[in-house]
Amino acid sequence: MTEYQLNKLEEFSKYILSILKKKIKNKSELKNKSKEISNLLSESSPKLDGRIFHKTLIFLGEDIDTFCNNYFSKHEGHILASLKKNENLFHDLINPYINSQNQISDSSKIIAKRFNRLFSGELNELYADEIYGLSKALACKPSQLFDYFYGDGDRPIIGLG
Repeated sequence: MTEYQLNKLEEFSKYILSILKKKIKNKSELKNKSKEISNLLSESSPKLDGRIFHKTLIFLGEDIDTFCNNYFSKHEGHILASLKKNENLFHDLINPYINSQNQISDSSKIIAKRFNRLFSGELNELYADEIYGLSKALACKPSQLFDYFYGDGDRPIIGLG
């Protein structure tokens, strides 16, 4: 997923502006709000930093989970196999703690090399689609991860989303 379509700043900007146009009918108010959004988005890399994505949705008062599920509807991330339930309760208790970085990278659709660089601390900025992919892999709500990384949210409990 090296060129996932919806992790780009330009695409996000267009999407946000289309929402604003539907919500705000007053041209002056729309112009002011659009300018504020443009200023926020100017702080992001072209890949759309998760921090800026979160800040923008908070600014607009959008429900993060609903927005993410709509915006990233074609994202291929999926729940880790270790979080899927089976008949063995002991297995269900222990298995989530034995995931490899490769399994998480694959389930979240974060490129392995980038995942390793994020994990080691060499990189510290997650892209918005990566956070969404992690939420899918870890079976938690996108808002829990966005709030954990960029707000005042607690560390999410994995597998309960």
